[in-house]
Amino acid sequence: GYYSQEEVKDLVAYARSKQITVIPEIEMPGHARAALSAYPQLGCTGGPYETAMFWGIFDDVYCAGKEETFAFLEDVLSEVIPLFPGQYIHIGGDECLKDKWRVCPHCQKRIEQEQLKDEFALQSYFMQRISDFVNSKGKRIIGWDEILEGGLVKDATIMSWTGEEGGIHAAKAGH
Repeated sequence: GYYSQEEVKDLVAYARSKQITVIPEIEMPGHARAALSAYPQLGCTGGPYETAMFWGIFDDVYCAGKEETFAFLEDVLSEVIPLFPGQYIHIGGDECLKDKWRVCPHCQKRIEQEQLKDEFALQSYFMQRISDFVNSKGKRIIGWDEILEGGLVKDATIMSWTGEEGGIHAAKAGH
């Protein structure tokens, strides 16, 4: 199932009437198998992909080397952002395996072009680029503490779920 935009607006308004702010999470670059099954060209291998029918961590992730990936995510965020009046959009960032990026020619080219250290820095690049887009729409991102692994994304709010260290590190850095 899914919610129509009108249903989302009604839900957000109801929550607001109860002093609750609804913050959407648009998960990236991992936990994206459902999107990749519909848009296989956005992955590193081109698929085929299948929507996960059980919980888990999968190595199929958005390709960080393709401009088409960023255009798609910006389109999704441009549709979602106006529906949620709060200041935050959660962009996930957790449990992103780097296996496909290590062998993807597009991702390796991006690492070279951007002079990044490794695939962890590529994830930081990915998150910073999405953060910059979200900021341009007047919002701020929230990300899980794994987005700290390749370098801290400026202006990010960090939700630490793997332990206290990520939250402490982010707080000491002014986040």
